[in-house]
Amino acid sequence: MRTSMKVLAFVAAVLLSATAVGKKKTVDNTVIVAYVTSWTREVPDPMTMTHINYAFGSVNETFNGVNIDNPNRLRMIVGLKQQNPALKVVLSVGGWGSGRFSEMAASDVNRMAFAKDCKRVVDEFGLDGIDIDWEYPTQSSANISSSPQDTENFTLLMRDLRKVLGKQKLVTAATVCNAKYIDFKSCIQYMDLVNVMAYDMGNAPKHHAALFPSPHAGYCTSSQAVEAHLKAGVPREKLVMGVPFYGKGKRDDEGLREYHRTGRLPQGYDLRWDDEGKFPYITNANGELIWAYEDARSLAEKCQYILDNNLRGGMYWDYASDNAQGDERRTLYQSLIQNKRGTIPPRRVLVLAERGGLHEGFTAAGLQWLEDNKERFNMELTVLNSAKDIKSDEIATYHLILQLNYPPYAWSEAAQKDLQNYIDRGTGGYIGFHHASLLGDFDGYSMWGWFSDFMGKIRYKNYIAETSDGTVQVEDRVHPVMKDVPGTFVIGGDEWYIYEENPRPNVHVLAHVDEASYTTETNIKMGDHPVVWINPEKPARNVYFQFGHSKSLFDNSSFVKLLENSIHWTLKDGE
Repeated sequence: MRTSMKVLAFVAAVLLSATAVGKKKTVDNTVIVAYVTSWTREVPDPMTMTHINYAFGSVNETFNGVNIDNPNRLRMIVGLKQQNPALKVVLSVGGWGSGRFSEMAASDVNRMAFAKDCKRVVDEFGLDGIDIDWEYPTQSSANISSSPQDTENFTLLMRDLRKVLGKQKLVTAATVCNAKYIDFKSCIQYMDLVNVMAYDMGNAPKHHAALFPSPHAGYCTSSQAVEAHLKAGVPREKLVMGVPFYGKGKRDDEGLREYHRTGRLPQGYDLRWDDEGKFPYITNANGELIWAYEDARSLAEKCQYILDNNLRGGMYWDYASDNAQGDERRTLYQSLIQNKRGTIPPRRVLVLAERGGLHEGFTAAGLQWLEDNKERFNMELTVLNSAKDIKSDEIATYHLILQLNYPPYAWSEAAQKDLQNYIDRGTGGYIGFHHASLLGDFDGYSMWGWFSDFMGKIRYKNYIAETSDGTVQVEDRVHPVMKDVPGTFVIGGDEWYIYEENPRPNVHVLAHVDEASYTTETNIKMGDHPVVWINPEKPARNVYFQFGHSKSLFDNSSFVKLLENSIHWTLKDGE
């Protein structure tokens, strides 16, 4: 089925599901294990996970010790404990293509030397344990050495690590989805957590991380991976179900490349939802699955499965693959730790609100409307009255920037750069009102050239100071912003800016004002006068409304509908 179902309908379904299982016993000390890589630069938010598995270390060339990738980054990661003293940091040794496990584990001398070097690393870096990511015992599929004795020797390795590290440190492992290659019944006594890699379980046209079986699911699913591990002898209180923060599919598909570049799918391509497998995917013009991924909805489903099945928690690969707003890690944290139910986290909206003066009525009414409707749209509001208060790199953490009558000047250079990157990279959405197009040289500030281009290469020229009613005529009736909006509607008491150059050649106009309908006698006219437009050349979904002067707009059903539609569209609801 197509993903036209609304986000909040899913939230309601999850709440009903959570209520149905509300009396079910839940695991104490639920964990969220985040893999953080040595080759990325992101600094993790230590408040959104319980464990960090630092990837990677490796078995050294002499099979008796540990190499660490980028040790300075590991020290930085350990330093995050100052912000969250409860955080556990574990060194993960291995990864796909990382070998020499077989030789190390086969020798009593090498195995013990390796375990002792692991303890040295744990003590030297202040770690909480060791995670073994041997992919896989008895297998050479990753072009590593192997032996039929690897399964038995894996158990001996777990035993020796436990003996050397002691009971207070963690011994964990990452395991393949089908639970093969490891004798869990013999080694689970030595292990604290089993992190099941319930991903990479298929390739397009199959989904690589389906929760449940479906025609689009790969050779294994998350639920099947859990069942396989339980059957193999892993107790629920040690079983951690892994989820991917990355997509997988036909990267060379031109339609997919266009989507990743601009955030817009070409004609014929579609975003879909598999209600059997509980996952989103993208199809091409032939209806074929070309890209499989996770989103907040599918991850909330997986979190509910973890809770319903009394598992120890969730694991993910990897932190850096999350989006700028942290939707995926926030979903796991709010679902597994904070709310104990599958939860789609609210979208973060930055509202720039100009207070006082002629526009105070509109701004105050707008803030109240947003506050009254934030739960309906699943939004979390941050209101700033000055762009100078925007911290460096803060803008990228928001899903929507709403410029509520705030002018395009008096911004810090850092905030200007961050907004430009936000729009040009398609990080989130943008809605602007009225005063947002006051472009020129004002109050000692030079015109912001990039913002003028974004608004259609405009420069403010004049306005109707006395204000006037005006009839707006819709030009693009099929655009989502104009859904269920009358073909004509009246906007009362506005100032109707005019510009030195018409924005029409540089933007897509959705509506214009009929200047013959003005109720105030005025010579301040443009002739052709666009008042609602988008800039489709920008990857970020954006819409600008020239009106926004009077609080009475929030009593105008057409205006309110435009605002509702714009929020849905810029936040990509139903997609």
